[in-house]
Amino acid sequence: MAPIRDDEGNVLLSYRSFASVVGIVAALVSGIVIVAGIAAVIFLQSEGAPLRGLAALLLTIAFAFLISLLVPRINVTLYDEHHPALTLQQRKVFPAATYVVAAPNGMTLAELRKTFLSRLGRHRWTISQNGRYVGEAIEDGFFRALLRKLLGKFSRAFETDVVLRYGGMDVARIHRRNGDVLEIAHDALDRRVAVAVAMLVLGREP
Repeated sequence: MAPIRDDEGNVLLSYRSFASVVGIVAALVSGIVIVAGIAAVIFLQSEGAPLRGLAALLLTIAFAFLISLLVPRINVTLYDEHHPALTLQQRKVFPAATYVVAAPNGMTLAELRKTFLSRLGRHRWTISQNGRYVGEAIEDGFFRALLRKLLGKFSRAFETDVVLRYGGMDVARIHRRNGDVLEIAHDALDRRVAVAVAMLVLGREP
């Protein structure tokens, strides 16, 4: 069981860890495939072979997609002591990974969506409520995101933080470099949704 603690270290919520070594290996291999594919595309373009470059790009996307299918779907419940408090369920994998955040009574609080193409650069989750876009969670730098894909699994120094934006303003930040911490700066976004996003970002790895 993985705990979620407040500033004083008290356990607020807990959930059964859904971390999987399959996800780590798949992310690492996918990162290698993407970097190698981009390098091949650049090389072929410089050699004056645009059709081969396009073929290399399509093959890179196809292999990265097939690798992503190996990652188990998420279906996790957060508990307040022994009482269900929140659920996070993955509905789709491709072309966008879609997650539903719901209250114990089944009411949908938000839908989180991450496109397949975001794996090629900065990870970006869009937040929708009642079918309407309301915000996003995005890594705090493009080049840092690329570096994290290569080295983040080996050292936290290469991890990226994730910024949550809601209604056009920054409302929270998920710190990954200096410990796994969700820092909420504004209550405009339902805290349960912010916790679900943080759990999704931080909880996929042991």
